Amino acid sequence: MYPILLLIHSYWRWIVLLTAVLALLVSISGLDGRRPFAPWGRKAGLIYVTALDMQLLLGLALYGFSPLVRTAWGDIAAAMKVQELRFFAVEHLVAMVLAVALAHVGSVRAKKADDDAVKYRRMLVWYGLSLVVILGGMPWWRPLFRPLLG
Repeated sequence: MYPILLLIHSYWRWIVLLTAVLALLVSISGLDGRRPFAPWGRKAGLIYVTALDMQLLLGLALYGFSPLVRTAWGDIAAAMKVQELRFFAVEHLVAMVLAVALAHVGSVRAKKADDDAVKYRRMLVWYGLSLVVILGGMPWWRPLFRPLLG
């Protein structure tokens, strides 16, 4: 189960990153205030937040099956001294939960704004912050594309 979850989680990150870029491009396109928010503004944000939620669910399932995480929680004090164990047991999880929270806050704040330009600006700020946290919390030393077989 672990290898399958790891593979799906690894490839789904690209969908998350693409949807984040899409949402940010849509938000930038509406900053001048001449473009109405609906329907693309709302859809772009919804697609990004949904992709991010799916990635979080995959990640939480992976967290439960991960031998690295299991090892880390076996002796958490010792694990905090090992960069890879600390990263996957604590840092990656905290960063990604924060990124999801930022995206959700942005979605709600954009929806509640009265002015279309403000909606786009809030999307840009909150989704941008979310993306920065995601990029900072990714394990860049791991393979960017895992082999599908083997």
